[in-house]
Amino acid sequence: MAGLSSCSGLLALALALEGHISLAAQATTSWSGCKTDNLSNYNCASYYSGTITLASEPKTPNGVESRSITATVTAGRVSCRVKQGTEPVYEGAGLFAVEHANTANAGEYTVKVWCPTASGGRPSRDDAPAIDSYERQAANYGVLEGKETHEHPEADAANGVTGTETITWALRR
Repeated sequence: MAGLSSCSGLLALALALEGHISLAAQATTSWSGCKTDNLSNYNCASYYSGTITLASEPKTPNGVESRSITATVTAGRVSCRVKQGTEPVYEGAGLFAVEHANTANAGEYTVKVWCPTASGGRPSRDDAPAIDSYERQAANYGVLEGKETHEHPEADAANGVTGTETITWALRR
């Protein structure tokens, strides 16, 4: 009987370890489609759908130069809608990166979008992103939502340029 008890104990241990290994594998493989590419060190963009917007209003001595970008993401593919000043609105394909800090289900991340700079144009991986969030913390990588408002990157008090830039995103797996 002692041999049967030992066998049962080993079987229970094996089943417990299998369950533990299975759960660990699920946690690390849930983001297995993330890959290193020339947009990001660990790009998970292919998992997401949603929108990212940028509203930019630099104020100069000559007036306000409004700019807006709406990037619509469907399964990692981006369509950009761009409005610059008094120019007509144009649309075009963009590039998109969501960089996760790790392979877990939560942690730090950034969102970046490249859009065409003119009608009929195509963004290049060598261009600076049109939208680039600060590093954020996600309680769950499956839902990324945020908003940040900061001083406009072209602000220059000496030349009378002020203003803000607001980035908003809502992305879901």
